[in-house]
Amino acid sequence: ASDGRLLFQQRDAGCVGEQYAGETVPLDVYIMFDQSCSMSCPVSRGGPGQCCMGDPNGRIFPVREAMDLFLHDPQSSNIGSGVGSFGYMDVGDTSCDPDDYETPAVPIARNQADALVASLDDADPTGETPTGAAIRGACTYTQEWKRQNPSHAVVILLVTDGIPETPSSQCGANLQDAVQAAQACAEDGDVPIETYVLGIGQALTNLNQIAAAGGTEQAHLVDGGDLTQSVLAALNAIRGDAAIPCELQIPSPPAGRTLNLSQVNVGVCDSNGVNQTTLFVETANGCQNGAGWYYDDPANPARIILCEASCETVTVPGAELYFSVGCGTQTPVR
Repeated sequence: ASDGRLLFQQRDAGCVGEQYAGETVPLDVYIMFDQSCSMSCPVSRGGPGQCCMGDPNGRIFPVREAMDLFLHDPQSSNIGSGVGSFGYMDVGDTSCDPDDYETPAVPIARNQADALVASLDDADPTGETPTGAAIRGACTYTQEWKRQNPSHAVVILLVTDGIPETPSSQCGANLQDAVQAAQACAEDGDVPIETYVLGIGQALTNLNQIAAAGGTEQAHLVDGGDLTQSVLAALNAIRGDAAIPCELQIPSPPAGRTLNLSQVNVGVCDSNGVNQTTLFVETANGCQNGAGWYYDDPANPARIILCEASCETVTVPGAELYFSVGCGTQTPVR
């Protein structure tokens, strides 16, 4: 906004502060990839216990193609990505121990699309589908990554063809177990991690339960049409959902100074260039009165979170978000 440097003069006379555009929270997506034998079957084939080794129309092929396009898309260049897999153990020897799924094939990093695609290309459909154990393993890995990168938004992307089962190994994999795993990870009181779900095939309806338990409402499902483009569209939708435009990194202080959290302000210009009052509230409960912002953790903040009203304003094309550092934080008048 043209008058962005006057955002707070009304309430802190004479103080302007150093203003600059806000930066969205970095997004990291950890792909947990299903390479069970059913991924070798065409998308038109349904039913449990599938295995179609060598079928040139296996559903794994359009998934690989779409992942290649997605990961090499310039819009994905600022996203950190990593990949793990499950379903790689031989039928009858499948493990439901989460420890076996904690180690990524490619750890989360940025600008490594080629390595991720190569890993997915090497993931040949093999065994059974211990989805719950895979989610728990992915949760352990992403939680540790989140602890090391507290300012990042970190999510799991489960890519699967739908049926959690280990009928030969009989180690307890089923839909309820997968739902419980996703819910436990999303509701962890220490480091909650949400799970997005991309499903391809015929046994997809139940995947909505995993997505809902994982905090992402519903799965993105593909069961026909141009499979590559449909999977790509689902991946793009997930990227848009997972990116958090209303959560921002704590701003860095001006050179040579430390950041005083009592001197941080957030300003919003709407799509018409009009400044909107955006006051600090202590918790999300303070958002009940309208626009505003608060810290994710008041005791040790890593992110600034906009109230819903302010979020709705800033996500309209043409709107802008500013930080001001150096003036007393503006709060509602009591």
